[in-house]
Amino acid sequence: MDRIRREYGRAILGAGFLIAAVVFLVVGYASIRDEIYVAIQLPDVLWSGVGAVLLAVVGVALLRSGDERAILHRLEEMEGTNQELAERIGYLTQLLELAILPDSDDMPTPSAQPAEAEADSLPARAH
Repeated sequence: MDRIRREYGRAILGAGFLIAAVVFLVVGYASIRDEIYVAIQLPDVLWSGVGAVLLAVVGVALLRSGDERAILHRLEEMEGTNQELAERIGYLTQLLELAILPDSDDMPTPSAQPAEAEADSLPARAH
């Protein structure tokens, strides 16, 4: 019972306020239903209408605050997943850099011999 109250307490309380708003409207309507004079109807309309609006506002605010809590919880889960993916991508990037980029020991050192060999292999031009 405590778990239900903890998880759905705001929703239950918000629904209770909305039901109370409807009750206020019904009671207000029942009190002015048979009156024909507006001057007599006006105080009942005011207290029932304003009371119903205030109760409805509180009820909707409670319902919305529960939604925002669920949204914030979902955002926290997504941030955790995002962090995990960023770590995995960093790890894969490191693996790719090690696999694709050659080590400095494996790279051939530039020397003048290949350039001289190319020059010797070119046919001489007749001037």
